[in-house]
Amino acid sequence: MKQRCPVSCVTWRCISRFTFILILGCIGCGKPPIFHIVARNELANPSERYKIFLKGRDLGTVTGRGTFEFDAEGRRGDTFQDMQPQDIEVKIPWVCGWVKTYFALYLARPDEIERARAEHRAVQASMNLSYMPPAFDWVTIFVDNRGGPPQTVSIGELQEQVPAGAAQRVLLPHSDGCDKAKDVRLNEEIVAPVNTRQTLLIDVTHSHCYRVEWAGYGFDDSGHGKTIYQPRPFQFLDSNPDFFMEPLPGSVVTAGMGTVRDTLKDVACPKRVR
Repeated sequence: MKQRCPVSCVTWRCISRFTFILILGCIGCGKPPIFHIVARNELANPSERYKIFLKGRDLGTVTGRGTFEFDAEGRRGDTFQDMQPQDIEVKIPWVCGWVKTYFALYLARPDEIERARAEHRAVQASMNLSYMPPAFDWVTIFVDNRGGPPQTVSIGELQEQVPAGAAQRVLLPHSDGCDKAKDVRLNEEIVAPVNTRQTLLIDVTHSHCYRVEWAGYGFDDSGHGKTIYQPRPFQFLDSNPDFFMEPLPGSVVTAGMGTVRDTLKDVACPKRVR
């Protein structure tokens, strides 16, 4: 005859070693609990997104520090680790599409499973989401959009918006895995191959000239480079300036005796390139 496991068995007193074994057996063979899970990352940036999957089904997306709630069936077992739901995945958008990231499940209270069973309700649990992308390198892109409409700069599936008329420093991650990740694109059109060692300069109107200026901090030194970058749709710089179209700071904090900061500024073009 099939053994029945009433919920009340968890309240029996342990009067002998044999009875204690029966109690564990009842817990293990009872109906698997249902977990009501609240997913969040309290430290997330506003732009971060987390897509939650249960048994391969897309349940929904958490944006920034928002929350997402869902129910998932647990498993038979004697501990929370044994009973917690399986087949849950969390993914984040990345260069070649959505990739898995890490999460952790926690009970609100240690006795929450048995309390929820006694009250015939779902077990309350929290899911802490972590933004843990694969290994990558940063790509630095200077976009001079003065005189241009809003632009979208992208590498693979990741993109950054540049407002109309703005001159902006853009940082995008790069990691291998798909053909689309090999190029920098402007409004979906290929501009240049990805280069993680040199800064890419994009001039939307193809009409500006630039030069690097620098200043020393902790010692008296300032000046500007000899190279004038002439109008081009795009070009790679000889160096990687700290700033783009910004004045150099009045002071900086440094751990050493001194340091240098530089910026790429626009200058009047020589007459021969006008």
